[in-house]
Amino acid sequence: MHPELAPRQADCLLFDWDGTLVDTQHANYQAMAGALAEEAVELEQEWFDAHTGLSSGDAIKTLAEERDLRLSRPVEEIVARRDELFLEKAHTVRPHTEVLKVVNAMRRQVPMAVASGGSRRIIEVTLRDQPFRDFFDAFVTRDDVKCGKPAPDIFLRAAEVVGAEPARCTVYEDSDEGIAAAHAAGMTVIDVRPFTGRPRP
Repeated sequence: MHPELAPRQADCLLFDWDGTLVDTQHANYQAMAGALAEEAVELEQEWFDAHTGLSSGDAIKTLAEERDLRLSRPVEEIVARRDELFLEKAHTVRPHTEVLKVVNAMRRQVPMAVASGGSRRIIEVTLRDQPFRDFFDAFVTRDDVKCGKPAPDIFLRAAEVVGAEPARCTVYEDSDEGIAAAHAAGMTVIDVRPFTGRPRP
């Protein structure tokens, strides 16, 4: 694994899902743009890329507030439609190579969990085609907590599930919101963007 991605003195590793463990950027954008197109809303790639740390629901709410949109359906229904569109492409998603090296190297060395602002159902379906599908001790998603990133809830819950002290956890993230959440949880964080091809904003 790359030296800058190596965890140091961590009792637990927590991995974000979208953009960190797996390259879902294109599939996620297509799904969100497709769901919003049904509302006659055009979603620009640039806007989507700048807000990938938000859950789908929070992203739609943010977009609606920014543009003063009147949506014809509840946000929950638009998210459900986005999920349907994503699942049609879930089998095309591949892991990020450099982060996969960390997972492979640290397997069975320390507890590892996925801590994602995404949907559990989406992750479970996408996981079926991943080479690391049996490597994690826990999966914590937006469905398991009250507040998504940048609140620390997801990371704190993941640490609790695997029995680790937050201060002894290292988080792998690819978004400003996720990094803020990890810091708010009192955890060490490694920004994977230099190793996944996604530029920092």
